[in-house]
Parts: sequence; C-alpha cells; structure tokens
Amino acid sequence: MVRLAANTFMLIAICACGVFVQGVIAQSKPKTPDWSKGDYGSVISVPIDVAERANKDTTDISKTVNYVFRGRVISLTSDKKINIAYDLDHLRVAGVWTGGYVDYKGASKNMGPSVKGKILFATKPAPGWAGPNGQWDDPRPHKEGPLPADWAKYRGMYVHGDKVVLAYTVGDTRVLEMPSAFQAPGGVVIVRHFDIQPTKRPLAVLIAHSVNDPKVFFHGEHLPAGATIETKNGRTVLTLPKHNARSVFSVYALREKPSVSQPAFPLDEYVKGGPARFAKVLETQGKRSTRKGAYVADDLTPPWDNSWRSRLKFGALDFFDDGRAAIATWDGDVWIVSGIDDTLSKLKWKRFAVGLQHPLGLRIVDGMIYTAGRDQITRLRDLNGDGEADYYENFNNDAAITLQRHEYVLDLHTDKDGNFFYCRSGHYIKSPRGDNCVVFKLSKDGKKLEQFAHGFREPNGMGISPDGFMTVGDNEGNGIPATPIYHLQKGKFYGFTPPSGTNRRGGKFKLTEQPLVWLPKKVDRSAGSQLWVTGNKWGPFSGSAIHTSYGNCRMYAMLLDRKNNKSNDTAAQAAIVAFPLAFNSGVMRARVHPKDGQVYLCGLKGWDTNAVFDGQFCRVRYTGKPVYMPTAFQVTKAGIDITFASKLDPNTANDTESFGGHWTTNPKGGGDEIPITAAKLHADGKTVSLTMDGIRPGLNFDLSYDLDAADGELIEGTMYGRVNFMR
Repeated sequence: MVRLAANTFMLIAICACGVFVQGVIAQSKPKTPDWSKGDYGSVISVPIDVAERANKDTTDISKTVNYVFRGRVISLTSDKKINIAYDLDHLRVAGVWTGGYVDYKGASKNMGPSVKGKILFATKPAPGWAGPNGQWDDPRPHKEGPLPADWAKYRGMYVHGDKVVLAYTVGDTRVLEMPSAFQAPGGVVIVRHFDIQPTKRPLAVLIAHSVNDPKVFFHGEHLPAGATIETKNGRTVLTLPKHNARSVFSVYALREKPSVSQPAFPLDEYVKGGPARFAKVLETQGKRSTRKGAYVADDLTPPWDNSWRSRLKFGALDFFDDGRAAIATWDGDVWIVSGIDDTLSKLKWKRFAVGLQHPLGLRIVDGMIYTAGRDQITRLRDLNGDGEADYYENFNNDAAITLQRHEYVLDLHTDKDGNFFYCRSGHYIKSPRGDNCVVFKLSKDGKKLEQFAHGFREPNGMGISPDGFMTVGDNEGNGIPATPIYHLQKGKFYGFTPPSGTNRRGGKFKLTEQPLVWLPKKVDRSAGSQLWVTGNKWGPFSGSAIHTSYGNCRMYAMLLDRKNNKSNDTAAQAAIVAFPLAFNSGVMRARVHPKDGQVYLCGLKGWDTNAVFDGQFCRVRYTGKPVYMPTAFQVTKAGIDITFASKLDPNTANDTESFGGHWTTNPKGGGDEIPITAAKLHADGKTVSLTMDGIRPGLNFDLSYDLDAADGELIEGTMYGRVNFMR
C-alpha cells in the first residue's frame, strides 16, 4: 500500500492552453463556423458520388451511382453554381452540374459530399483516356487505386486565382487541362482547354458517357488536323492523331453552337504562380501560462474569427528551420505561423494552402511542405514567392482507397535516410490489395510505395527516434482490448484484419505481437502519436519520448526500456506517466521547435474524444523548476527500478508503503495487488529498486508512488507499464 490510497492523485490545477482551472474553463469556447459557408477556394479534394442523389454511408459499391474515390471538384463560377468533378484514379471528367455546389447531408464527411444541382453530362467509372494500345477496359486488379503510370498519371494541380490547371501524363505525353464556363445565347457553355505536348502515338480522351440534357452536344475548336469527336455505343470520344508539335485546343459542351468561341491559348501563364488569394495576414496574441510548475502550457491563439470562416481543427504540424510553423486543418487548410517567440505576443497567421483532403500528417523537408491526405502525399510549392501554394504536386498517390466513412491517412514522418512513413486506417472493409490498416513506407523521391507493416485498426500516429527505433499506436475496438503502443517493425502483422465484403461491423483481432505497453481506457482510449524530444532544452525529458492522447486530451512521458538500445531491438517495453496537464482538444501531433527546443502540440475535436474545443495549438514549456516525475524504468529479475528526475527523501523512498499497485495479464488493467517486499534507494539518490515477488514477462501493471523529494515536495502519481523481458 502507498501512504495514500493507490491511484489517489493530488488535485491538479490544470491550466493548459486555456483549459480547465479547477473545473472552470479559462477562456470562452470559440464558435465553430458552418463548413458550408466557408471559403475553401475554387477547388476541393473530396470523394464524391456524381449523381443527383444524396450520398450515403455504405461499403457496398453497388449502392453508389458514379463514385469518385480521388476527386477534385472545381467551381467554374464565383457563386459555385457551375461545377466539374474530376476522377484522378481514372483521369476522367466524372460529371458537370449546374444550379448548386455540394452538400454533406446524408453521409459523413469521409464518404464525401453529394451533388447539389442538375447533372449536365457525366462519364461512368472507367479510364478517361485510352490505353497504350487504344483499349478502354479498366486494367487495374480489383479496380483499386490509380491507373498504371504507363497508361496515365496525375501529376498535380496548379491554382492561379480562381483558375485551376490539372497536370498529368498520358503515356509519356504531358497534358495540361483547365476547365472553364461562360454564358452564351443558348445557355451555359462548359469548356475543357487542353495544352498537349508532342506525342508519338494517337491519343483518345473520353468526353461523355451520358448526357442528361438531350440538347447538349460537344464541339471542338482549334483541334489539330485529323482530330475527331465521335459518339459510338453511348461513348463520346475525342481522338487525336500522333503529332510532333505542341497542340492547344478546346472542347465545348453546349446546347447550341455559339456565334463566337473563345480563342485557344497555351496554359503557360497559369503554371507560373498566380495572384495571392489570401493576402491578408492575421495577427493574434498568444497566452503564456502563469501556472507554477516545471512544465506549463502556453496557448498560441488561432484566428478563430477569420474572414474565410475556416474551421481550425488542427491535425498536423511541423517547423521550418527558421522557427515558423506549418499547421494543417482537417478541412484542408495549411497555415504558416510566424512570430513564435518567448512572449507569443504577436503571432502572424498566413493561409498558405486550401482544398486538401484531410491532411492529418505534415512534414517539412528541405523547406518544402509535404502533407499526408487520404488521396495522396502532396508536396506544396510556392512558385512565385508570395507566401501561398500555387502547385499542389502529387508526390505519391499509389495507394488504393476503399469505400467507407472511416478511412484516414494519418501522421507523416521521415527516417534518417529521408524515407517517408505514414499510417492508413479503415477498419470497416478490407482493401483487396491490402492497402488499409497499414503503415506505409515511401521512398525519398516519392516513386516507391510499400507496405511496411500491417494489422492495425485505426493507427492515428507513430514516432521515429533519432536512432531509428519506431513506434505506432492503435485504438481499441473490434477485439482490441485496450490502446496499444507497438514497436513498429518491418514486415510484422499486428493482429487486426478488417472484414471483407460489405459487413462493416466485422473485423477481428488476434494478438500476434506484444505491444510495448497497453493503455487502459481511463489512461488513453484513442492514441495520438509519439515524439522523441531532440535537443537539451526540455529539462530532464530531453532526449526522451512522449505519447499524446487524442481520446483523453493528455500528454505522457513514454519511458522505454530497450534491452540493447538498438533500432532493431526485439526486446523492448514501456511505461507511461502523465504530465500534470490536460488540453482543450484531442492531441494529434507533437513537434520540437528548432529554436527554443520546446514541445508544441496541435489537436482537434472530431471522432470520440474528451475535447471541448474544435482545435488548439500550444507550447509545452519547461520552466527550469524542479521536476517531480519518473524519467526512466527498468524491469529486473527482482522487480522494477524507477528513476525520478529529482533526488528523493531516503525515509519515504526506502519505505514499501510508498508504493503500490496491481498487475494482470489482462490488457485492460486491474488484477492482483503487486507484492512489493522491499524498496531500496540507490546511491544516486534518484533511483529506487522495488523487489516484487512473482514478477514475470506478460504482466501489465499500474504502479502508484507517494513519496517525498529530498526538498520536501510531494511526488505522487501512477505509472502504467508492461513486462516483456527482465534483465
């Protein structure tokens, strides 16, 4: 028994990022704008069923009409009443509609919106360009993922004011395409402007499968010699002969041939960087914590009330070398935050990119921002130096996407060799290619994507140590009894298999790899990610690992016990200890600032969480005051050694009554009381060896401590850990 009841905690006056101070919210809750009233630019990246019906949650493709997994919805007018949807897997125009924009009623956001208006014309899910031999049959196994690169490949998207240019290749031929619309005497005219480099073989592009308005027909302007537009078997196709010169032309969809047409023009001017769309830089004043303690949380106040009505649900962040932050939102924004100094008194927020699809991972490499979204890994390029992304480059989109509402791409890290790693969830239905519930590895150049490990349910985030030791967290449910943090290793299967077919409530789990630690629900019911705190400016936890909790809005020290201290350790275990801080939002990501060496967190309120705010951005700052927490642990054949940050009072440290807890083989915790028969303080004054009868591999434990520091301060808390090996 500890001197106080086990699991009794001191009353913590929590003041982290303006959250609770003795049960009172320290700042008013910001109002969340209505997504439908926000300005997310002229193009959004979404899945969408291009049909005049409400999109619904389903895992059955037969219950959709014209579903697009990787979509770009481009508004062709400022009022968003004329829209075109591109399918990037097939490189086709999925459809054009008039009279409205999109609507999220009827399905969750990850299923995508519904068309709000009347379809003018559409194509069926099939290749938008003929293959190398003129064939139209879909060549993809299981009909998953993009077309083979030697058939056609989406390369990226240029944004120039309200104009959008898609860049792709057909075979080895570069194609630029820009849609537009204008009014003519007979009604609205839809135009596809093409700028095609020389090609060594004939090309054929699908224009339409079905025309909902019988008066609509298709007409080409400035077509190269020998080009034709013909309709056969319900398919309207533009055929282009091989040509040795650049070809610039347009294809019109119209009700009657207009008396005037637009001249054909090269698209060069639209791919060099356009005018700033979000020129206004917003200023906020952060709030430094006045709380007393070794670690406090300062608030970097977001511009909640911005003129674009952007919802600031933060899912990922990273830092430039100069200390500026790039932070991404669930709704598809990336903001650049400058003015991050000790005072936080003058923060400047610049909207850098919009319209991404759930960018819940972000990494800055050589000054370039990479985001991990459900559709692709995007490299954002500012072509003209005006502080906004002009080219949304497809760094890699080789992974398949499944039809379900809860499939996300999560986190983004790089190893010492420059390879990228990210997680993909999706426990409702199994990808036939095995491309969900995995951790992916992507080569430094973006050309090679491989499944690094699989068998996860909803892996929100991961971590990589400076020496290459990798971790990943998963989430309980579908047979996973509690939240595990695993040692992530290449080729391993971690036990979860999503269901095949359309039964989204299936999925099964069989324990195949013991985690570093199991976290009971009261500790963390939905994991965030892990971070190694590099540098030496964060007090006694410099160089250590932390774990963030999305579900419980907390941050923990993750104390690793690695048998050989090598990245390929197969014997490793961990214990976690809570920092005396709690946060307004579910903590998604953590990064170390390159200048001040402090830990910065961002979070959001989305699925199940204790969060009270939709988003937050804060700094966990080391004040230099004494730390009264464990900083290390080791499991021995006799028991457990715990090292504290501060020197201990020998009387309480050598007293077995200062310690107590439970152990069990059940990942959910609880179990029998730990028989602690001896406590011995080491000569360093900080490490206590606890002798425990019956300790063995396979036990999960909670170990509470209630003792005094040498300076008389109370040290109290609970450590949650696992025994995988003994020294």
